[in-house]
Amino acid sequence: MNENLRAFVKEKLKHHQHRYLHICGVEEVAVELAKIYDVSIEKASIAALTHDLLKYDTIEEQIKWLDQKTVEKFRHIPVMYHAYSAAIYIQKELGIQDTDIINAVRYHVWGRPNMTTLEKIIYVADFAEPNRNFEEAKITRNLAKTDLDLALVYAMKSSMDYLIEKGINPSIDQYEAFQYYEEVTRGKIK
Repeated sequence: MNENLRAFVKEKLKHHQHRYLHICGVEEVAVELAKIYDVSIEKASIAALTHDLLKYDTIEEQIKWLDQKTVEKFRHIPVMYHAYSAAIYIQKELGIQDTDIINAVRYHVWGRPNMTTLEKIIYVADFAEPNRNFEEAKITRNLAKTDLDLALVYAMKSSMDYLIEKGINPSIDQYEAFQYYEEVTRGKIK
C-alpha cells in the first residue's frame, strides 16, 4: 500500500516539491523511530506520508471535512485545519481506519496529553526530519533515538519558544500537551 500511497501523495503535492521532500523526511525519521520503539513500520510510514496531505488545500476545502465545533475551535488558528481535515480525509477517501494512524495525523502539529507511541513518533519526526536543519531539530532527532518523551518535550518547548519569539501566543492545547509531558519526564531533564 505504501508505494501507491507515496505516489498519490507525490501527485497531490506536485506543485509543492518542498512539502513532498518534507513528508519523505518525516517518513524516514518515523520509520527509524518505529524500529527503535517497536511500533509498526507500516503504520509509521502511512501516518508520515499523510500527515500534511491537505496542507495546501484551500481553507474552504479543508473545513468541508470538519464538524462545526472543530471549525470554531480553530477559527483563529486555521493552520490546524490541515491536520484535523487530513485525519478525516484519510478515513473517508483512502479507507484508512486505524485509530492510531488517524490520531497521529490529527495531533501532529501540537500533540496532546497521553499520546500513543506512534503519535509521539510522528510529532517528533515532523519537527526533526533531516530537511529541517536548524539546531533544535538536530538535537531533537538525536534525543529521540534514546528517549522519545524527552525529545517530545524539547520539540514542544522549542515550538512554543519560536511562536513567542514571533509575538504569537501558543495555544492552550500546546501548553496542556507540553505540561503533561513535562510531568512525564520530570526527573529526566537536568
